[in-house]
Amino acid sequence: MDWNTYEEVTKNIYEVLGKKAGVTIVGWGNNFKVKGRSGVEHQIDVLTSHSDGIHSYFTDIECKYWDQKINKDTVMKVKSIVDDCLFFNKGVVVSKEGFTEDAIAYAKSVNVGLVILREPTKDDWEGRIKTIELQMHIFKPEIIKYEQVVSEVFKDLDQKQVNTDEYVYKFQDGTIKSIKNIIDDFLKKLSMGKTEIEVTDDIKFPEDTFLQDSEGNNIARVESVKITGKLISSTYTTEIHGEDRVWLMMKSIFEKKTYIISKNGEIKDVS
Repeated sequence: MDWNTYEEVTKNIYEVLGKKAGVTIVGWGNNFKVKGRSGVEHQIDVLTSHSDGIHSYFTDIECKYWDQKINKDTVMKVKSIVDDCLFFNKGVVVSKEGFTEDAIAYAKSVNVGLVILREPTKDDWEGRIKTIELQMHIFKPEIIKYEQVVSEVFKDLDQKQVNTDEYVYKFQDGTIKSIKNIIDDFLKKLSMGKTEIEVTDDIKFPEDTFLQDSEGNNIARVESVKITGKLISSTYTTEIHGEDRVWLMMKSIFEKKTYIISKNGEIKDVS
């Protein structure tokens, strides 16, 4: 991450957090500037606005992607920008490395918010599970062979191309059962059996059982069906990494609110 990305991430976080409260992003980035009453233009990292229905309130958010703690001089500068821009109501400083004690004391006295936004450190993972390994055993019933014993054929049928939903067996009493029904019943038996062992089910049909197509045409007179299959077992291992769920940590010092941000932009309040 660089300072430019840091600003964009900060903007995105405030946009998501403020959505329910009606907070909007007025502007952000290196080219976004606001002229104060002094006539001086100030570059503003992120400017947000929200309304109570009567008045609009603006917050100047300054991002400091520095490898050191922010001291009171930086906080004073933000305060001076807020004072110079008359319509600004508050300033916030976002820091990667935190703040010195004098910066915290001064910010509290002039109502400037302080936020730490950083990647998790080794200490943050102390006492927490960083990686979870999941080992899953998957059991899948599989058909190896489906054979029909027919005594009479009325119409040629390539069994490999049979649509199991459309072709049915019609029994002498008028009962109808699709090929899919036969297969599903067999798969249920397989799922309750032992793995990697071939199982064959020889299903005898009553006399004058016909295989019919979707239009009710007789394809063949069927005496029995023999189905062979087995329950296949496979092992699948996956890992859940804490880094994927906790990309950044955000702590608002005075509000005592803490959030974790994932790489896909999800924000969770863990205060």
